[in-house]
Amino acid sequence: MDYNVCFGRRGVAAVVAALVAVAMWLVALWGVAVSEGVWAVCGWVFLAAKGVMLVSTAVAMAVRPALAWRVWMGRYRFDYENGRGVWQAATRLGWELPQLWVGYVLAQWRVARGDVVRVDTLEGVTFVTGRNRDPHTSTGMSAGCFVQLWLPDRWVADFGQYAWHGSDGFVRHEYGHTVDSQLWGWLYLPVVGVPSLVSQWLALGRSPRHRHESFWPERRADRLGARYFVRRQPDAQAQEGQA
Repeated sequence: MDYNVCFGRRGVAAVVAALVAVAMWLVALWGVAVSEGVWAVCGWVFLAAKGVMLVSTAVAMAVRPALAWRVWMGRYRFDYENGRGVWQAATRLGWELPQLWVGYVLAQWRVARGDVVRVDTLEGVTFVTGRNRDPHTSTGMSAGCFVQLWLPDRWVADFGQYAWHGSDGFVRHEYGHTVDSQLWGWLYLPVVGVPSLVSQWLALGRSPRHRHESFWPERRADRLGARYFVRRQPDAQAQEGQA
């Protein structure tokens, strides 16, 4: 691994993310202070959304500070191993803002209610993991750079091994949804997120003939995950770091 290159990409991603965040705040404050109509409404909605994020963070920090801190940092974790991190930084805090808000608030709410066992970041995406009561079922939901997971106990105990070597491709599938989030931006929730949730609801018994895994957003997530989720062996990573 070339640490100089990695550090350079980390710095570029951080600068890009900071510029996007500052731009969003300036537009929101401008809308509230000097504009009228739609821009003013957008500004107030932005500030209200930030207020909800602040409250959810404060509550989660009071209950489980270590996990809440990892969720908070998840907004600023990028894939520094290659150029995707800069792309993630450029889209996350503006283009993906609606689903980022949903994923972040849901993650902190789960932390506050004790539903989270661990928080991991892989390939610039934060996985918020809790236990599934069904020992044979894995469930997930992706919103922005946050993936909500409910996994059986036998996988929760060693999430890293499951992520890298899981034969069912579950983590890669959810990662594929986060790539779609970057592509669709503000249209992700109405075009991908909500239809996917409806499909899951139908598959859980409302329509026995409906196959959720055959629904187009799910098949697309499989393809994107297989393409973008780099399966690097932990031992290989350690050897690269020593090279």
